[in-house]
Amino acid sequence: MKQLIKRIALTAIGLFVAIASFAQVTTASISGFVKDAKGEPIAGAVIKATHNPTGTVYYVSTQNNGQYNISGMRIGSQYQIEASCMGYATVKIADVTLSLGDELKYDFNLQEEAVNLGEIVVTAEINPTINRNRTGAQEIFTRDRMSQIPTINRSLTDFTKLTPMASGSNFAGVSYRYNNMTVDGASFNNSFGLSSSLGASGIEPISLEAIEQIQVMIAPFDVRNGAFTGGGINSVTRSGNNQWNASAYYYTKSPSTRGYIQKDQIIAVSDFSNRQYGFTASGPILKNKLFFFVNAEFDRQEVPISWRPRPNKSTPVSGYYSAADVGTLEEIVQILQDVYNYNPGTYNVTSTPTEADKVTARLDWNINPKNKLSFKYFYLKSFNTNSPSTSGALPNGRGPNSFAIPFSSAYYRLNNNFDIFIADLNTIVNARMSNSLTVGYSRLRDFREMDGGFFPEVNIGDGTASKNSLTTFGTEANSYNNKLDSDIYQIQDNFIINLNKHQLTFGTQSDYRMFVNGFANSYAGQWQFASLEDFKTDVLAYKAWKDAGSNPASRPGTTAIYYKQTYSMMDDGSFPFAEVNVMSLGFYAQDKWSVKDNFNMTLGLRVDVPIFMTDLPRNEMLEGLTFQGGRKIDVSKYPSAKPLFSPRLGFNWDVFSNKTLQVRGGTGIFSGTPPYVWLSNQAGNNGILFASTLARDHAFDGVTELPKPTGATLPKASIAITDPDFKYPQLWKTNLAVDYKFGKGWIATAEVLYNKDINSIYHMDINHPDINDATKVTKLGGVDQRPYFIDNTLNDATYDVILMTNTSKGYSIYTTLQLQRNFTSGPFNGLYLNASYTFGKAKSVTDGSSSVASSAYKYRPAINPDAEELGFSAGSFPQRILVQGSYRREWGPNFATSIGLVYQMYMPFRYSYTYNGDVNNDSYSYNDLMFIPATKDQIRIKPATGDTRTADQIWAEMDAFFNQDPYLKHRRGKYSERNGGMAPYVHSLDFNIAHDLIVKQANGKSHTLRFSFDFYNFLNLLNKDWGIQETTVLGNQQYQYLVMTEKPSAANNYTPAFSTALDKNKQVITDTFMDSVSSSSRWTMMFGIKYIFN
Repeated sequence: MKQLIKRIALTAIGLFVAIASFAQVTTASISGFVKDAKGEPIAGAVIKATHNPTGTVYYVSTQNNGQYNISGMRIGSQYQIEASCMGYATVKIADVTLSLGDELKYDFNLQEEAVNLGEIVVTAEINPTINRNRTGAQEIFTRDRMSQIPTINRSLTDFTKLTPMASGSNFAGVSYRYNNMTVDGASFNNSFGLSSSLGASGIEPISLEAIEQIQVMIAPFDVRNGAFTGGGINSVTRSGNNQWNASAYYYTKSPSTRGYIQKDQIIAVSDFSNRQYGFTASGPILKNKLFFFVNAEFDRQEVPISWRPRPNKSTPVSGYYSAADVGTLEEIVQILQDVYNYNPGTYNVTSTPTEADKVTARLDWNINPKNKLSFKYFYLKSFNTNSPSTSGALPNGRGPNSFAIPFSSAYYRLNNNFDIFIADLNTIVNARMSNSLTVGYSRLRDFREMDGGFFPEVNIGDGTASKNSLTTFGTEANSYNNKLDSDIYQIQDNFIINLNKHQLTFGTQSDYRMFVNGFANSYAGQWQFASLEDFKTDVLAYKAWKDAGSNPASRPGTTAIYYKQTYSMMDDGSFPFAEVNVMSLGFYAQDKWSVKDNFNMTLGLRVDVPIFMTDLPRNEMLEGLTFQGGRKIDVSKYPSAKPLFSPRLGFNWDVFSNKTLQVRGGTGIFSGTPPYVWLSNQAGNNGILFASTLARDHAFDGVTELPKPTGATLPKASIAITDPDFKYPQLWKTNLAVDYKFGKGWIATAEVLYNKDINSIYHMDINHPDINDATKVTKLGGVDQRPYFIDNTLNDATYDVILMTNTSKGYSIYTTLQLQRNFTSGPFNGLYLNASYTFGKAKSVTDGSSSVASSAYKYRPAINPDAEELGFSAGSFPQRILVQGSYRREWGPNFATSIGLVYQMYMPFRYSYTYNGDVNNDSYSYNDLMFIPATKDQIRIKPATGDTRTADQIWAEMDAFFNQDPYLKHRRGKYSERNGGMAPYVHSLDFNIAHDLIVKQANGKSHTLRFSFDFYNFLNLLNKDWGIQETTVLGNQQYQYLVMTEKPSAANNYTPAFSTALDKNKQVITDTFMDSVSSSSRWTMMFGIKYIFN
């Protein structure tokens, strides 16, 4: 059956010339009616649109009702559009600009030539907000606008975050993992799901100098836009024209352009450099026919690390000093060198290098007035250097931060390289028909490199009851043989038929993706020790045992908290790689109906069919087991193909037919793709490729000496499985907006967006017993009645069995109030203002914050870990104020100055209050949501070993802490919520100023030298007490204030005991937050110099 599906699918793809895109609309269009002086339609009138910079010409004739449509037009300015007909005077519209996805509506009224008016030239007013093609929430950034927005990182995110409903890379509360980013129709998002950018390294994949326009769509009801449930980020590259143009640029940041004073504290600024330089060139190869554009850019960065080990244990942990001290770290170095002859590297890592080489090249060919062909090529070779992952770490991560300093051996380098090819053919078939075809291929290669050799990762704690992380060394647990090869073939074809008032679109948007993924957590081994003393005890015991002859019978035990080793199960011991091939077929049909001249409606249906093309091996041992709910599993089978239907309806109503009051909106279903890494987990975690051991029966031995196991059951494996009924993400979006134009160009907007999950994703461990199984599950004693696993495993033959399945419980609702104006004349000509206020909330069952199935499960804070519990989404924000302004002033023919600013009031992050410890015995610590006691009798208090405080003292401190925190005070006597904690609001102001020196030549060409200064956190530059962000005293994502000091058991009626965590100075925590000493709390400036020839 699977082979039959393959043949059918491949045949269908073949009908469209090439295999398989998540391309979005990359062009613009114009439409309207041609009528005579009496208002009667003129059939056969000729509409000619000319893009003057390139000489590109589009022709079409009006239909019997006088209507015309031209689709597939290149975006850009300086268009001239004219309507002509024998016996009538020609009418021309001058200086028209077409933006990405625009549909300009212009109706021509032709006068009879006998009137002797000659040629009539008018100016069309184009507005991106009051536009008949706009239905749902979106934002467009033109090149002129981008040049005046502060961009300290020179990244697309600097612009996309200026969408009112954005929170970082999340849109309307939906995770960035469900976005779709395209450039010229090529998929530029990390579809595998390892990061928010195209490559797992997080490097910006394309230079801003190559981008012409950016479009952010949150609710576009045009069915051609697909493959996302969050936001669609659609960009188009610059192209050449009949003029020769070139530029060269250099941008830099250094310690001298970063603040180091915060309030009354001097913060160490490590030596670093940040340089971006490159060039662009464009022009004609054949005038009016063939054009080129090329950009090359080079990034060379040293990202500073401010945290330092404190000189000795008596030095307070403050400013840039971490709790880790030099003496302790030096002692660890000496032990490792003496006992294992291992060098863990330096603990004084002051910066991490990042490099990227990028090329964008484009050819545009005007074959003839009916056919336009373009070809694009994108190249990236890059790497960045990272500190060890926080995944699976002791509390507060592995650093560098205020608690922990890792050794350089635990760092890793993440490489991200790609080659992307994309081609577009836009064809006007006749007056009624047009076609747009996009095909492409992407070759992405991500892999990691390490300097630490092959040595177990060791995470050592600070010796407190909280077991806060102190340092880490060895091979980063997730990095050995970690690689991802992605090959993506893509296609989109749109065929448009204009039938009087109906514009019919039929198309496909499909792709074929092949992934080869290498990943094995703890392949070199992973250890955790609560303290340096425990580590030393293990090491010395092991050394004595080795010196005594290594008798297996007398091998010493271990004091380790945790030990894990993953093994290859291949017969030859080779490292296995998981392969996953997935085809996504998308087909759609749409009718854009001009019901009236001032009212158009879009009705469409999209069908997406994901098909898994991978053959996986069976694990017969697992097939014989029964899991939670009576489930049987087969790791050799992915879900069968299930069509996803996405009907959509959108409308746009120009109420008074004069573009002063516009009502727009729509409702419909959007289908996206899951992070494919979650699907690959089943291929890599099936008990056939790898198995792992959790051992506590021998002391730390450097490179482990356990023999390779044989068979799929020895040792056990963690299993990932996909629900047979699993469906790709689907979300129902409903959008309603009113735009009102008043005064001399002010536009006020009120917009509401509601999202409701249909098929969202969450993970559960089906090797846990059902909570109603009284033989294995009880409830905690006392007020906290959450389930407690007396026995947390149904089948001892395996560890966790993580099922990926669907839920429909999530939702979000956001409202934006916006006011904007673009001043195009008068004393404020060149001024742009945009202010918005957005409020709402978003809830979900999971944030899906990890790429590994078991981590996606265990890092979801919950009361019942396997239930569909709603919590706040990580991207949920209650309110946000965004103000943007820019102004350009020309000081005669040789000088010009532009300024831009962005003010934001926003909440930087959410976090969860969880226990420190495995309170419910589900095998995972730190994921249990905290119960906040209202009175002392609602919690059992027991001081930790060595803690001299009494239970009454601890309660008094606990009570005071709960009352000083508004959220905890409100939730007393209740459970905390996932992501219920909110960081204090931040007021930030970013500022840009650029000055141009212009030399004009007699032939009309000019040479411009531009000096620019971009400031991040400009308020902190004005005043050292302003612009300071706050962070949590304990970890940013999980605040583990209550520390379990006695586990639940039958002896204590399953009532755990708790004490309170201590801060990094081992003092009582009295405040939730403290001032952040990170670079986000200090000003940074980027200086740029750019030469422009045009």
